[in-house]
Amino acid sequence: MAMRVENINTTILIQCRKQIGLKVSEVARKIPKIKEIEKGELKPTYKQLYVLADLYTVPRWVFISEELPLKYHFNKSVPAFRQFSNNNPKNFNNHKIRKLIAKIEQYRNLILDLRKDMDEPIEVFKSPQITNNASPEHVSTQIYKWLSTSGNHDFFEWKSLLEQKEIFIFLTSKYKGWSHIDRELLRGFAIYHSKLPIIVINDSDSKKAQSFTLFHELGHILRKENSLDIWEDQNIQIEKWCDKLAGNVLMPANKLQNITLPGNPSDALSNIKSLAKSFKVSPYACLVRLRQLRKITQPVYNHIEEELIEEFQLYQKKRKNRKGGPARNRAKEVVTQYGHIYTAALLQAYYNKEIGLHKLTRLFDLKKSSHIFEIKRIL
Repeated sequence: MAMRVENINTTILIQCRKQIGLKVSEVARKIPKIKEIEKGELKPTYKQLYVLADLYTVPRWVFISEELPLKYHFNKSVPAFRQFSNNNPKNFNNHKIRKLIAKIEQYRNLILDLRKDMDEPIEVFKSPQITNNASPEHVSTQIYKWLSTSGNHDFFEWKSLLEQKEIFIFLTSKYKGWSHIDRELLRGFAIYHSKLPIIVINDSDSKKAQSFTLFHELGHILRKENSLDIWEDQNIQIEKWCDKLAGNVLMPANKLQNITLPGNPSDALSNIKSLAKSFKVSPYACLVRLRQLRKITQPVYNHIEEELIEEFQLYQKKRKNRKGGPARNRAKEVVTQYGHIYTAALLQAYYNKEIGLHKLTRLFDLKKSSHIFEIKRIL
């Protein structure tokens, strides 16, 4: 007979479920008697606690606490994010998104704790000071000065510059697992903190498209925004502002002012693809930017947008039918996904003998400790 845990705090059990966005009926798919457990009519087994802890993204000991520890109070609001226009914003209130946010917040807290223990605390985030009525054009020039760059970088170069400013940039996984989010659902989101703000990018998207998302989300960080319901009418303008900011950073107006496109949409698309390649952005991002600058008419824009959507859909079909592919490089994946800040903090803690090899391997979500030595080589 399975042993049951007697001293469970059902109030916390319910609180953990609700804050992660799960209904009783959803939990019941894995724990059929969850309703009776929450009412205190049935004590959970140790195995059931393991399942609940994983579902709710908290340690098992939380369920026997007198009150939910502050560090496990997850933000109930959904951060600012980029998605495709045909998606339902209610999707972002679902369990998978909430769980992703909760896990990344835990990683951020771990970085802060480790850096503090190593006497290298993270300072308050310093960025260009902007007002809510500042123009995207002005802010983009401030960003160039802040990052000490003249621009025209690829995604990883931009990412590295922002990580040096103590922004925790996390990439979701291309492969199935807890951090995988379909590209069609989410491109990225931002969570503002006065120390170590967070930007999350969907790595299923193309790298050129990720650059645009990176600066779109940086716009929210600079505005000190995170828990926005951007689907309220007054906040649609904020999303447009962030789009314009990303466009100004990646494709400055002064570098496009002499561009003249053919009137024929097919010829114009060919030119746009060439421009996009030179600016290291996606053709769609370049299309949007040219429309912002009124370099193309709305009818031409609509025609090219339809062509790009058709191209993407065809690419997706080919991708699904494609068999095999290059072998996974788990060490490189870790460095890419978790970023330099998280990876370096954990490795330094390991060197300082604050954490062991087994825990280090687990914190990188790896199965083999041998990958650690490859990670050290990459860094």
